[in-house]
Amino acid sequence: MRTDHSTYSDIRAYLESHDTVLIPVGATEQYGNHLATGAELRICEMMATEVGAATGLAVTPIIPVNYSAMFLDYPGTLSVSMSTLEAYLGEMCDALASQGFRHFFFVNIHAGSLGPIESVCRMLRRNYDAVGGTIDIFSVMRDVGGGAFTTSQAPSGHASEMVTSVALAKCPDLVFMDRAKATPALRAFTEGVKTVSSGKVTLGKSSFSVFSDISDYAPIGTQGDPTGATADAGARIWDATLAYMSDAATHFSKMSFAA
Repeated sequence: MRTDHSTYSDIRAYLESHDTVLIPVGATEQYGNHLATGAELRICEMMATEVGAATGLAVTPIIPVNYSAMFLDYPGTLSVSMSTLEAYLGEMCDALASQGFRHFFFVNIHAGSLGPIESVCRMLRRNYDAVGGTIDIFSVMRDVGGGAFTTSQAPSGHASEMVTSVALAKCPDLVFMDRAKATPALRAFTEGVKTVSSGKVTLGKSSFSVFSDISDYAPIGTQGDPTGATADAGARIWDATLAYMSDAATHFSKMSFAA
């Protein structure tokens, strides 16, 4: 059930037997030269909507703008502060809780929202004894998507083979494969470290954080090679991810912190 496609009486009837709501948290940001800035947004909204359809759970409209400061060098990226995102999510969820929702499952697609989501979930626990949680779309895709990637460098990284395959399968109108190209090796910031992402480098057997922008280590805005992406691979990844996330949402809807 999409709440924005339903009347208040339909939602009131839903609340007579359910109290779970799925909240997709997207992002509008650069995604390399071959993916539209709305690709991540569309993927997140479609996944949440399909999980809702598969489980019968309510789904809100997507949160379209995230904390995307690491991509602001690229035109079209939209970003708000973490405090703004937290306040927005908190006030929205407070309204939903006042109506009777008690299970809040955030369908997340961007690392920048993890802190705000946790804070909101803990607020909902304190104020309403509600259960809050989040599931990361890309983490699930990496874990259950199956099949070997054709590229070796960061195949599941930003705007790389995995997400490009999914976009080809689900929103091909946002993909421009004639512009796709591999990024060179990610630049290290000093000898002996390896750059992983805009917030992580590895050193020896472990890692630490350095809050760089993606343009500092991968100027074309991608972390790998999207040229091997295919719609068939994307469809397999999508189906496996949808099945897992639907199962996770169903289990989440039954969770209770009470002994």
